[in-house]
Amino acid sequence: MSHAHTRAESGESAPFHFETTWRVAEAVEPVWDVLSAIDDWPGWWAGLAWVHAVDGTLTEGSRAQIGVRSPLGLSLSMGLRIEAIDPPRQVVLSAEGDLRGTGVWTLRRSGPLTVVDAVWCVTTTRLAPRLLRPLSARMHAAVMAAGETGLRRRLSARA
Repeated sequence: MSHAHTRAESGESAPFHFETTWRVAEAVEPVWDVLSAIDDWPGWWAGLAWVHAVDGTLTEGSRAQIGVRSPLGLSLSMGLRIEAIDPPRQVVLSAEGDLRGTGVWTLRRSGPLTVVDAVWCVTTTRLAPRLLRPLSARMHAAVMAAGETGLRRRLSARA
């Protein structure tokens, strides 16, 4: 998946690169609707401790603060900013805080499924994520798997 590669600045780790694909048996629009209601994420996405939308709408420049809790107990907080948005197909995000970098989320229809591709390329100045780097892909995968499971449950509850 293509993305803007994050370059480490002084005092930051080498970039962490994560790619995740979710497959959901639902149309693109309902999936987008659930994903774009960011204040609701902690209610269905285990691993997201809290979310605070700074701006009430999802437009270029909109911001939110989120807290993520990994399976090993590592907590990360960051601000997200929408750099570009093309509802219901794609959102490009920048992150700052415990993680700094970019994320690209793309939704597309594939037969009876909506495929959600998420790519993150981030750095950190925190010591714990650096020390846990060998486990970072597994921790990220666990949080993202919980998101996919929660998304499916949320969509089923809406039906």
